[in-house]
Amino acid sequence: MIFRALIDKFTFYFWLIFLVINVPIYIFGSIYFQEILKKSEQEKIVLMMTTLEPAIAFNISFDQEDQLNELLASMLKYEDIQKIDLDSLDYKKNLSKQIDPTLKLFKYEYSIIDPFEKTEIAKITLHYSNTNLKNITQQILTTIFFIFIFALIVFAIIFYSIRTDLNALKAIAHAMREYSITKKMNAISLVCKSEEISTIAKVTNEMMQNISDYFLQLQSFNNELKEQVELEVLKQQKQERLMIHQSRQAAMGEMLESIAHQWRQPLNIIGLATANIETEYKLGVLNEKKFDAKMEIVSLNLQYMSNTIDDFRNFLNPERKLEYFNPRKSIAEILGVLDAQYANSNIHFEILQESKIAFYAVENELKQVIFILLSNAKDAIVLQKQKQKISQGFITISIKEKSGEGIIEVCDNGGGVDESIVNTIFDPYFTTKSNANGTGIGLYIAKNIIESRMRGSLSVKNTQTGSCFIIKVALENLEIKENEAE
Repeated sequence: MIFRALIDKFTFYFWLIFLVINVPIYIFGSIYFQEILKKSEQEKIVLMMTTLEPAIAFNISFDQEDQLNELLASMLKYEDIQKIDLDSLDYKKNLSKQIDPTLKLFKYEYSIIDPFEKTEIAKITLHYSNTNLKNITQQILTTIFFIFIFALIVFAIIFYSIRTDLNALKAIAHAMREYSITKKMNAISLVCKSEEISTIAKVTNEMMQNISDYFLQLQSFNNELKEQVELEVLKQQKQERLMIHQSRQAAMGEMLESIAHQWRQPLNIIGLATANIETEYKLGVLNEKKFDAKMEIVSLNLQYMSNTIDDFRNFLNPERKLEYFNPRKSIAEILGVLDAQYANSNIHFEILQESKIAFYAVENELKQVIFILLSNAKDAIVLQKQKQKISQGFITISIKEKSGEGIIEVCDNGGGVDESIVNTIFDPYFTTKSNANGTGIGLYIAKNIIESRMRGSLSVKNTQTGSCFIIKVALENLEIKENEAE
């Protein structure tokens, strides 16, 4: 940077303007006035020769040599005429002073015209030193020089006066820069004649003091705000854990109901098989082959009931282990638990898989989300059947990939979501069910899991027959095996 401070810039431009104004004036004045004086001297000589020419011509024409010599001698008395040469047909004359060899002489030649015949009869040459011209020029230049010196003194006084104010401004700028970096206030103390600069310094001190006070208040406020935020975050986390717990309890109730539906038929089969064994045993017709057949029926149904318990246990497993898993397999396990309820409510479902994808997340959390969406879809369909708007329920779960995202859509024919509440159904404790049938936290928990933990999104849209919940999750670069995708 050429100019690092305002005072450096002002100093540079100040003297630049001074030189730009005064130096050309001095140079122009020396040349211009010299030319004017030189021209003035020439005009004097021309006037003198115009006046004396008739007399010189007359003396030459009538051979008045004495008068001519006297006339030439009188011309030589002129201060700057150092030598006169007269050249005519009859004679030549040379008159001169004692010439200083250091003088620079200028020649002025004039023709002498016969006043009667109008012909040239002689030529006179004046050797002119311009001494008077030089003296006058020197005087003028001396005057200009003293004016220059005077202007220099005036400029220096003005500059010194302004420099004091500029130094004061520099001190103010330095104090403000230091304050902005260190946040430590150093009061500006100036001895300045300028009232305006003193006012700026005073106001700057007050401003920095106010900023320091505000900064301390802001720090105190930030500390209090930080404590409040931490407290609110803890409350929010506690509330979220409570809501998740409530959601899982509600899901447990739903799953217990599903298990009850699923166990009813196996229990009936087992009861009939054991009663049949007892009857045939009492009648004495039970043989080993029949006994093995009945026991195989009992064993298969007990295994089915055991698998149902395993699915229930896996769903309620609190372990949060991040792993790669096939979402189709997770959805199939949830549908296996809900199968009996769906059959009892005359609801058909299908899984459509367009792409083989894998999620990297906590599998049970995705299961909880799918369970919430499928339970809401079942409730909506049951409500539509009670209103006799549909006779059979359909739920379609589609799995696909688009633009690096895994997409799961859960669509039903349950009549859809009222447009007036589309933007609020994911709010906590919002429900369209009665207090006995809904807590209003299911969809909130589902959205929280997808967006906060799986870094995805959960949205809803209405179709012609019902609603469609859409889960989008960014996919990891992983190729899953064929048997895992099935």
